[in-house]
Amino acid sequence: MRPIQNRFIVLAFSCVAIGLAATPEPAASKSPSVPAAPGATSPEADITKIEAIPYKPEQQRDPFTVPSDAERGGRGDLVDDIGVKGRVVSGGKVLLVATDSRGNIRTLPVGFRFKDGEIVAISERAVTFHQWEITSTNKSIYRTIVKTFKPEEGKP
Repeated sequence: MRPIQNRFIVLAFSCVAIGLAATPEPAASKSPSVPAAPGATSPEADITKIEAIPYKPEQQRDPFTVPSDAERGGRGDLVDDIGVKGRVVSGGKVLLVATDSRGNIRTLPVGFRFKDGEIVAISERAVTFHQWEITSTNKSIYRTIVKTFKPEEGKP
């Protein structure tokens, strides 16, 4: 071989060796110092990988369970579902005797709030409610509902 060809081959091999040494390591070989949150994507992550997300029913309402009466009652009754039976004066305070949608009888004071309204006044013959839209946050726009007392008749 001629000396020029030998120098060319040596030069080519040394350029390839320098080029390989200068390339950075692949990102997959690095271990991150902070573990990634489950479900979070990082630029180095393989987007074709499918990860299972565990089902945790304590984080939200389980769609396969039926709400109990206590859970339903805690949300509040609607003004339309309340039956007014009469009034009671106890300790100088006027209380409404009412039945809810579940048949429970309760005594409620003026100012008691329902899911969609509140008791404004209790007279000798009727109760006055202010009722607003359930989805509305503006409680200043309401309609006035007056329900007269309907006591139960005596049982034979």
